[in-house]
Amino acid sequence: MRYVVRSLKYFLLICVLYLGIVWYESLNVAVEGVSFLDVLKAQLYSQHGAMLISAFVLLAAIYPLFGYMKRTVDNCDMVEDAVRIHNAMQCFGFEVVGQRGEYTVFRAKGFIRRLSFLFEDEVLVRQVGSGIEIAGIRRAVARIIYQLHAYISQKRFEGNE
Repeated sequence: MRYVVRSLKYFLLICVLYLGIVWYESLNVAVEGVSFLDVLKAQLYSQHGAMLISAFVLLAAIYPLFGYMKRTVDNCDMVEDAVRIHNAMQCFGFEVVGQRGEYTVFRAKGFIRRLSFLFEDEVLVRQVGSGIEIAGIRRAVARIIYQLHAYISQKRFEGNE
């Protein structure tokens, strides 16, 4: 069910972006007396319009497959490295919102930031063996992991001043 909801959200986002482009295009031809709806109808009822809609549906259907990921950060402990994990999350605008079973749940701060993630801004962190697993939207997880690797690699220099 969650997959379908994510897919619908991305389809709506693509449609809104498309309507914005059509609106901009209609501003360019407004001098000739052509309205926004005329431009939209002309594009959608053409063969290219049908292919474009098919592409939108296909992209929205497969995006949740590659838009989310789980990655493991080795040599990291949820307790020992808690400050580093929280700093990496804060660096990209995420804050702790609670626990869900063995997961610590982080969410983006602020309405605009959450909207940019289409309210799919939940990042889950849990301990797995000698590392931690981070799961969530790909662009957030990739950035957080990159920052966390930097913090973990600098751990050996702490206290050696």
